[in-house]
Formats: sequence, structure tokens, C-alpha cells
Amino acid sequence: MQKILLGLLLLPLLSTAQNKFTLKGEISGLKNDKKIYLVHVEGRSEKLDSATTAKGKFEFNIDLNAPSIAILLLDHSGNDLNTRGTAKDIYRFFIEPGNATLTAKDSIAKANVKGLDVADDYATLNKITKTTEDELIALNQEFGNLSDTERAKEAVVQKFQDRYEALLEKRRTQIADFITKNPKSYVSLFVLNNDLATEEMDVPQVEKAYDALDASLKELPLAKVVSQKLELGRKTGLGASAADFEEATAENIKVKLSSFRGQYVLLDFWASWCGPCRQENPNVVEAYEKYKDKNFTVLGVSIDSNADKWTAAVKHDGLVWTNLLDRTQKIAMDYGINAIPKNFLIDPQGKIIAKNLRGPALLEKLKEVLK
Repeated sequence: MQKILLGLLLLPLLSTAQNKFTLKGEISGLKNDKKIYLVHVEGRSEKLDSATTAKGKFEFNIDLNAPSIAILLLDHSGNDLNTRGTAKDIYRFFIEPGNATLTAKDSIAKANVKGLDVADDYATLNKITKTTEDELIALNQEFGNLSDTERAKEAVVQKFQDRYEALLEKRRTQIADFITKNPKSYVSLFVLNNDLATEEMDVPQVEKAYDALDASLKELPLAKVVSQKLELGRKTGLGASAADFEEATAENIKVKLSSFRGQYVLLDFWASWCGPCRQENPNVVEAYEKYKDKNFTVLGVSIDSNADKWTAAVKHDGLVWTNLLDRTQKIAMDYGINAIPKNFLIDPQGKIIAKNLRGPALLEKLKEVLK
């Protein structure tokens, strides 16, 4: 069960005085009594509770220290908790200390929960963003309906990309406004972490939203996560000055990032053992060959632990630019590298202007800035 739901429930919560959450539910139309499971996060671990329906009715009474996000799973087969890769009858919702009621027919997926302010807040946010999200869906469908010929046209793709980015920005603004108007709602903290405090965050926007949160929310561990993301964003976000560092090449020549000031630099983190990195290397080579004479270069930083494998991969993949081995992993830590490949495009003034450019996106960005 933990593996099935882990990705949905990574929300740390604060340990405080014990409180109770009670949920009384009724699922009409069930032919037989079934097991129902409630999964939520407490502290840094998942907790699993279960109940059995009796003529469609069930009840949960659990200790709950703070608001959380939870999942109800109605076990139709008797083994839905353990099987993977099959459709599940589940309902995701916010919970908080207090009393709530749930009604549904046949399935738990379209349940209606009442009695929780946090659920009402989430419904309000969904209403605010619904039109924008519908437009995003329609835009994707519109693009999908294009012919292969149209989708191959750079100008057409760029127009769709511009419309897509504008809708995403509109949605982010709507969420930021919701947070400002609902500073005490756990939903505000949740969407701040999930939707605004992303790797591509607008740092001033996130700072403003975080500052607007009520002090009680800032005591929760999830707020600490947002604070850590902000701290990293200030160092590696768009518009930030790229942190300088010094490391040695395979020939033991010391190189500083700042020595490339005056050029556009793709700071590329990778490793010889990283399959996606090796698959991406030909794209980086193509970009380098195309723009190396237009004030552009690449600075490779490997997080390999085996220097011989690193140098062999550099030679095999034709990475003819300056390559460094992050021997202490300090560079990776300073840039918040928790997965590779990852890259940062740095302008001649040392500012980060783009991140995670892969495949055609790298060539498109370089074409934009190296006019």
C-alpha cells in the first residue's frame, strides 16, 4: 500500500497535541459489504486505517495532529490494497481535526464530503482556477488535432508554447491571489508548495505568498520545505547570479565558473552512469557545434565517483568542452542537484536565464538569445 500511494502523500506535518478526525460515510448501492482504507500522512510517515462497510455505512475515528491530505480506497476485489497497475476506486481529499460526513453512490471516487473547512477552501480554489484549467485542456486538444505537418512547423509550435506559458502564468497568479486572501488555510500552504514553489519558481511571487501565510502555518514542516525551496531558488532561480566555484579538470587544471564571464555558458550536470544524461549528450554536442562561435560554450560538471569512467565517457561522447569532476559534491549541493541530467544557462553577466533545457528546447533557447 505504501508503494502504491507514496507519491501522493509526501506531505510532512507538525507533531502537536493529539486531536481527532471523525468521518462518517455512506455509500449507497453497494451490493456487499466491503473493506475501505484511509491513508494519510502523520509526521513523516504514512498511516493506514481501515473499516468495513455495514449496509454501505462506515466510520473512521483517527488521531490527527494537523491538516493533511488523505486517500480513501474502496476495496472492490478484496485485494485492491496490494495489486498494482490496476484501476483503483479512490478519493483524494484534505482532512483536518473535526467531524465530517461522506456520501457516495456505488463508487468512492465521486464522493461528497461535508463538514471540513479545508475541503471547502479547496473547492473554492478549484472554482477559481477551473476556467484556466479548462483552457489548458482545450489547448492541448487543439495541438493534438494538428496535422503532423503543422506540428513540424517551428512558428506554429512556438505560438502554442506562448499560449501555454501564458495560461500557466495566469493559473499561478490565481493561486497566489488565493493564498493572499486565505492566509490561514492549509490549502494555501499545500498549493504554495506544490504549484508555486517549483524548480522553475518565480522567486518574488513565492516570497510574497510565503510571507502572507499565517504564523501558525509557518510552524508546520511543510512550510519549512517551502522555506528551503525559496532559499535554493534565491541561489539558482531565474535571474539569480550563478554561484561561483572552482574545480579541476582531468589534467588537474583549476577552473572557475567566473572565468567564463562574458559568454553564454551551459552549466551541465551529468555522470557516466546516468542513462538519460548519456542520451542527452548528443543534443548538447549539437548545440555546442552550432553555437560555439557565437559566444557560447558548455561547462560540464560530472558527479561521478570513478574518475576513469568519467574520462572514458567524456571521450566516448565527444564532450570537447571544459569538463570538471565534482570531487567533493559541493558544487552539486550548492546548485541543489538531486537528479540528473540538469543544466543552467548562464548569460554573460553571470545570471541564470534558463534551466533544464533538453533536446530541441536547448537549441530553441540558444537561437532566441544568440541572435
